[in-house]
Amino acid sequence: MRCVIAGGGPAGAVLALLLARAGVEVTLLEKHADFLRDFRGDTIHPSTLQVLDELGLAEAFHRIPHRKAYGIDLVTDTGRTRISSLRDLPGPYNYIAFVPQWDFLTLITTEAATYPNFRLLMNAEAVGLIREGGAVRGLRYRDAEGEHELRAEVTIAADGRGSTLRAAAGLVPKELGAPMDVVWFRMPRVDGDPGETFLRVSAGHMMVAINRETYWQLGYVIPKGEAERLRADGVGELRRQVERLLPSSATARRRSRASRTSACSPWR
Repeated sequence: MRCVIAGGGPAGAVLALLLARAGVEVTLLEKHADFLRDFRGDTIHPSTLQVLDELGLAEAFHRIPHRKAYGIDLVTDTGRTRISSLRDLPGPYNYIAFVPQWDFLTLITTEAATYPNFRLLMNAEAVGLIREGGAVRGLRYRDAEGEHELRAEVTIAADGRGSTLRAAAGLVPKELGAPMDVVWFRMPRVDGDPGETFLRVSAGHMMVAINRETYWQLGYVIPKGEAERLRADGVGELRRQVERLLPSSATARRRSRASRTSACSPWR
């Protein structure tokens, strides 16, 4: 059996590895030239760590530079409280591992490449489906050389929330109507900052702060549809809101450093 998967994210890559291990001829398409893109969480949860262990990849995974989080704190205007702890989970993986997604995808696809029935096509963007006799028989994709057909008995769309293949198949996702958006950006960490990932809540404001060693990955929650207003107010206003939320005596130094870095890119 031949299978083609559009989308080289975690879902597509892990599925491709599992299929290759099962003896299926599988081709994985990734539209970019590499995996080097920022991701909002880069979290590997205990259940995923267990799967990696079962695949024999736990040791290789833990050689990748990563940070372990054994719980999360809630920080309010009045103090800090531990609201979640993973330390009592059964098994050896009682933590969330934070690791750059590109490292995780490289690990998975490198392992998949040890199977002769696996193929990875980079710079290959799925643009449509092949239909014959009322059934999907593969997909069409575009690379630097033009457009091509790739036939398969099973075609899987793992190409993200704006899936081209899902639209081509006439599948309509159910919108859940989330009442919020999240502005993701980064800010340098400095001496005196907390060590753990935390959730910061204040009246009318909420933000998650993820410790990425040399910087904070910050997710600032805003009401649905407020992105344009926030953009119009400018990055200075966003910085002021963030400074009011971050529980650190070093925010003045952070602000000085953030003003000199190009990493503060809030619009995701």
